[in-house]
Amino acid sequence: MSQIPPHERANLWVVCAAQFLCLAGMTAVLPLLPLYLQQIGVDGRDSVRYWTGALSAAPFVIAVFATPLWGMLADRVGHKPMVVRSVVGIAIATAGMGFSTSPVQLLGWRGVQGAVSGVFPAAVALLSSLTPEERVGRALAVLQATRSAGVLSGPLLGGALADVFGIRPLFLGVGAIALVTAGVCTLVLHERSPAGTRETRASAPRMRDLFGQRSVLGMLAVVLVYQIAVMASWPMLALFVEELGVERQAIATMTGVVVFAQGLPSMLLATTWVRLVPRFGLARVLAASLVLSGVTNVAVGFAPTMEIVLALRALSGVAMAGFIPLSFQWLNGYAPPHARGRMAGISSTAMMVGNVLGSFVGSWVAVQISLAATFWVPGLLLTATGIVFSTTTSRRR
Repeated sequence: MSQIPPHERANLWVVCAAQFLCLAGMTAVLPLLPLYLQQIGVDGRDSVRYWTGALSAAPFVIAVFATPLWGMLADRVGHKPMVVRSVVGIAIATAGMGFSTSPVQLLGWRGVQGAVSGVFPAAVALLSSLTPEERVGRALAVLQATRSAGVLSGPLLGGALADVFGIRPLFLGVGAIALVTAGVCTLVLHERSPAGTRETRASAPRMRDLFGQRSVLGMLAVVLVYQIAVMASWPMLALFVEELGVERQAIATMTGVVVFAQGLPSMLLATTWVRLVPRFGLARVLAASLVLSGVTNVAVGFAPTMEIVLALRALSGVAMAGFIPLSFQWLNGYAPPHARGRMAGISSTAMMVGNVLGSFVGSWVAVQISLAATFWVPGLLLTATGIVFSTTTSRRR
């Protein structure tokens, strides 16, 4: 294996650090929104729930439309400016949330966050365009691992710091950390040349050309289904834990343990899946990840005790660790380097649509069938998707 150039290594670790800090900061403040709403004068349980739901959905809804536009701009002006822009956007929006004095102001800043942030697609585009093809998969897997680490550590750090310093200072602190991170990205990230030269603009495929490829459309559909399945169980996770007989005073803690049981293997094993690609092929490894993810989620839905749930969630984390970096690697194979920003924007939009739809699907399944069905119904869907994907790609090969 050829030696990795210093600038490539620096790009990877700085982008991963930015992803970790921003996600940890965002997930640190997100669980505290109901408490923050009460601090700024929202009274009544129903009002707090209504505003919490609106605040949770607002960034995703706006980002669905904003992310592809940022991706197209990245292909014109370069990917480094988009990484810096997204981190600065998080800094401004989070600090603005800390200065909010009403739920309407808070909702407005959450909307700004969805419109101007988006570290992950910007980071994917930068790493995909500047990393040699033989190392793109590993780079995206490392990026995915840092995302998982940020999601895992954020709520733990946020709760502890909020108890010590308060919620409003936590918002301001997260904004300050993001601003410092943007400065580091500006100084350290290296991009060989702007992506938007006259030649690359002339040769860059149009959006309809990217969508015109059957393999691209198929993988975007798989990404959408995957994200719906992942998010379906999240709204009802605490209720599912309660249904298994956990004492009421321990439900919040045990829910966090259930999340951690899946997140830790996902963080540690993302690169392991990428190492399987040269031996078995990208399509086969993707199909295996989908089928195993589906099977383990089905098993969680039928688990009789919390101990078995935790073991199955860990296996689910192992199975699901590879899908996101592998799917982005697949999509990058159908876009030239100077169109990777658009491709990252498109694929990230599919993920965000899945986030929004998954919550609604999970709520509907819980009401119409059962809480356990929020695991086994999406699990069956993932398994079927993996089988169809494997069959389709095998025929093409």
